[in-house]
Amino acid sequence: MTYKGEGDNELSLWNEEDGLYYDAIQFGPGRSQQLAIRSLVGLIPLYATLTLEPSVINRFPGFKKRMEWFIDNRPEVAHRNMANMRSKYLNVPIFLT
Repeated sequence: MTYKGEGDNELSLWNEEDGLYYDAIQFGPGRSQQLAIRSLVGLIPLYATLTLEPSVINRFPGFKKRMEWFIDNRPEVAHRNMANMRSKYLNVPIFLT
């Protein structure tokens, strides 16, 4: 999940170090900061998620082919909405948001 920063700049609510979503506050143009508070706000993005196990993906070759195309050809979108897909789908669940 992202939010608009200054201009067209998008900033992420995801904190890679903690592995959680945090809320953010903007202090004015170009000044924002994540609020490292663990609350339900950080869990809300997980409400709309789906984990696809490799065994499920392999049962639907058409879907797998389109998903692989999407990941390879639209990395800017796939990176924001999918996790764990860099291992080329070998025995790693794919987490969709």
